[in-house]
Amino acid sequence: MTPHFMFPCSPLDSRMIDEPFQDQAIALKQAGFGTSCFSLEDNRITGAVPEGVTIVYRGWMMTEAEYAFFYGWLRGKNLTPLTTIPQYATTHYLPNWYAIVEDRWGVGNLTPRTEIITGDELAGRAEAIVAAYKWPKFQVKDFVKSLKTAGGSVHTDPKQIKTIMEEMEKYRGVIEGGLCLREWEDYYPNSEKRYFILGGKFYGQDVSFDVRAMEILQRLARDIPSPFFSADIAERIDGRFRVVELGDGQVSDLVGWTDQRFTEIWK
Repeated sequence: MTPHFMFPCSPLDSRMIDEPFQDQAIALKQAGFGTSCFSLEDNRITGAVPEGVTIVYRGWMMTEAEYAFFYGWLRGKNLTPLTTIPQYATTHYLPNWYAIVEDRWGVGNLTPRTEIITGDELAGRAEAIVAAYKWPKFQVKDFVKSLKTAGGSVHTDPKQIKTIMEEMEKYRGVIEGGLCLREWEDYYPNSEKRYFILGGKFYGQDVSFDVRAMEILQRLARDIPSPFFSADIAERIDGRFRVVELGDGQVSDLVGWTDQRFTEIWK
């Protein structure tokens, strides 16, 4: 596979890569990789795209429907995206990857217990679930992200769930998919690390890292049906390493990574 990296164009100038991704694009270009930017509004790709390359999107999150449109747009230009629509949805939406990670390997659940709620009266049903489990602390997310603004997503009182939902709609515009209630687990400070899994191989922000994380990454690389995704793993205070989050690699930030380290995994 010869990767070619496709970034969103700047909304101010569709001939340039959007500013938050420019340093990453420069590092990739300096390492010998091809880069372009695209504007769906202008139906334009800026920068030459050689024949036979595989398109790796690096940019803002998309819903499954948005990614499907983008995927079809690329295919309409005879370009080959790295990640299919089902592969994108597998790691982008928590219920999809949770179904794979949850006690899959007979070693106990490797991620916090999660209850997934769809349909009507989400807040009331969520309150009842938390009360039934008697979780002293819990996290509320939609199918993709948690609330990072206002009061945050972690609470102790089930009555706060309605407020969290209102703030999610206020600050994010939409609750995507439904609610995910996650039992809260305490981790050692600064123990959470982001890893990337590419083509069945896993990489950390440093060349060497804890063997306990490596054991989990081996399972993820084998069983998650995606060519490129991220995994956030943290050490719980009892010493167990836990999967905190998965995400599609194309829309995952370089948390803790340098642009230069990111380019190395593609060589």
